[in-house]
Amino acid sequence: MKTILILGAYGGTGKPVCRWLLKTTDVAIIIAGRTFEEAVKFSEQLKKEFPSKHISAVFADACDYQSLVSAFKNVSLVIDATTAVDYVRNVVMAAMEMGADYLDFHFEQKVVADLETFRKEIEVTGRVFITQAGFHPGLPAAFVRYAAPLFDEINRAIIGMAMNVKLEKPESIYELVDVLADNNIDIFKNGEWRKATYLDFKRIRFGKRFGVKTCYPLQMEKMRKLPDIFPLDETGVYVAGFNWLVDYFILPIAIILPKIKKGFGRHFIAKLLVFGLNHFSKDNRGIEFVLEAGGVKSGAQKKFRILAEHDDAYEFTAISVIACVRQYLDGCIGPGLWMMGHSINPDRIIRDMKEMGIKFETQIKNL
Repeated sequence: MKTILILGAYGGTGKPVCRWLLKTTDVAIIIAGRTFEEAVKFSEQLKKEFPSKHISAVFADACDYQSLVSAFKNVSLVIDATTAVDYVRNVVMAAMEMGADYLDFHFEQKVVADLETFRKEIEVTGRVFITQAGFHPGLPAAFVRYAAPLFDEINRAIIGMAMNVKLEKPESIYELVDVLADNNIDIFKNGEWRKATYLDFKRIRFGKRFGVKTCYPLQMEKMRKLPDIFPLDETGVYVAGFNWLVDYFILPIAIILPKIKKGFGRHFIAKLLVFGLNHFSKDNRGIEFVLEAGGVKSGAQKKFRILAEHDDAYEFTAISVIACVRQYLDGCIGPGLWMMGHSINPDRIIRDMKEMGIKFETQIKNL
């Protein structure tokens, strides 16, 4: 039986990750975090829900290397569910020292560069390291890879994301604050990469929950590989706005303050975002994730659309992570450093996500 340690297990996404692991896999899990009392409390709760499973708790702090080394002993896979991206290198080095594999679902793009420095060592030691998992940033490239075989030639692939989530605490969105601060975004259009401007927004049609929304580009490192794989003229990931207070007042503050000094106002901005999202958003909580693809099939222009949705953004993220973990456990992802969207079987991940409660709608038509 494999043992999986979840670092930051009692956080907003860590909790559903643990529950889905226990529901859908035959593994032992270790609840790990820097507040040992919280780890024990959550592990005891899980033992009541899953009495036949192997569940334990341990202290592990991402900024305390020795605590990580101690916690990772006899662990098969470490899942980094924290928001502590500044300490990713600690987690990675401790996992390698203790012979554990690794998976994260950080969406801050600098994590990819951090892990790249370990690529050769990961390959030599035969470890499996997966980064950029979850729905954001894990699913966009996977959805494009799912759509590509439906065409003889795919030339356009646009991802749209819209969500309305109630946040638990400011620390849970530190990564979002950091991404907003580093708003240097590239887009791929007309067959080339260029810097995005304020004019590079799109109107994207979502489902019944959100309808048509104005969306803005996001930087996603894994999308960079797609034009080298497929004959794309345009691709990118776009996210919808939230509400009037967040979009027109809080987000500009989040972009401007860090220009004064890196990290300046980070917690203050996170608190503002939590307040704005929790108190000024509509009641239509949930997430919708859509791919709009275009290309040629049998000499005719075709359009393909797939929409995935769920009532809970934390659950949606966790299910995406677990669908990837299941492929890892089956040995479908070999040794090396991978980004989730390029390593998983896209047909299977959609099938497994359906099994775990994600609703999908697909449509293909002539243009």
